[in-house]
Amino acid sequence: MNFKRSALAAGAALVALALWLAWLWQPERQVRLHTAHLLGSVERRNWTRVESLLAEHYSDRWGHDKAFVLAGLRQVLGSFVFLRIEQESTALAIQSGSGVATTRVKIIGQGGPVGEYVMAKVNGLPEPFVFTWQKRSGKPWDWVLLAVDHPSLDLDSEPAL
Repeated sequence: MNFKRSALAAGAALVALALWLAWLWQPERQVRLHTAHLLGSVERRNWTRVESLLAEHYSDRWGHDKAFVLAGLRQVLGSFVFLRIEQESTALAIQSGSGVATTRVKIIGQGGPVGEYVMAKVNGLPEPFVFTWQKRSGKPWDWVLLAVDHPSLDLDSEPAL
């Protein structure tokens, strides 16, 4: 009797785990989670984690590549003494191995003049940011960031920081 109960409990646990993993690994959920993990890693200034989330062929409309983005984030966010990044997902679209997360971002912190400027600029943007993700392999959790965009952010006209 004890063996039957143990086997039944183990079977139920395996079914519950399989259902939970199927729920967790849905592409929509993975893109949302990866966007949150990226912004959380930026907030914590965990550059190793940020680097792992960026695609090797990252490129945005401003002509920035992965190395430039990492160096820029380190430089700009290094001026903050305290930093918190709030996010609110507003839309999500998934299409055959790619996902686009539209997310409002708000930076809260205390830092030097560069940090204050960036915080005012980002927090004053009327539209959300657009994060474009790509599934890198057959693993359901293997997503990398291809690009970040913002329709009204013109970095070419910004002063050199």
